Amino acid sequence: MKKRELWFGLGMIAGGILFLLAALLLETPLDSLFCGFFGAFTAPGAVQVYKYVKWTKLETADSYQRHLEEEQIELRDERKEMLRNKSGRYAYNLGLLAAAVSMTAFSILGKLGIVEESASRLMILFLAGYMVFQILAGWVLYRLLDKKY
Repeated sequence: MKKRELWFGLGMIAGGILFLLAALLLETPLDSLFCGFFGAFTAPGAVQVYKYVKWTKLETADSYQRHLEEEQIELRDERKEMLRNKSGRYAYNLGLLAAAVSMTAFSILGKLGIVEESASRLMILFLAGYMVFQILAGWVLYRLLDKKY
């Protein structure tokens, strides 16, 4: 394993500690977010450091090399690549469908007075912007990949 992966993990832990210090020392309405960011940075950083320590032990050097070779075979497997592409397309379509259904639900809730009209309108506009972004991003990325390959 490369040394930069260790440094990246340590940097993630340091970032998490900074968020924890910010949550403890600053009195802001963002304290709960800072605590969440503490966990979001510290846990993956600790896992990265653990992986580095585990795979750089002398007795695991051969097993790490085998692990890398198996990982490369898995990444280049055509069937699995096709399944990853198909699952990504399904997730994209489900995301668009979920945004459309949410827009309808917020519209109904706003008209019935369950949700304040201005909040409903804001959520609808946000979800509409998200849908436009998703459609444009899908189209642009498809064009870029089509030109590349």
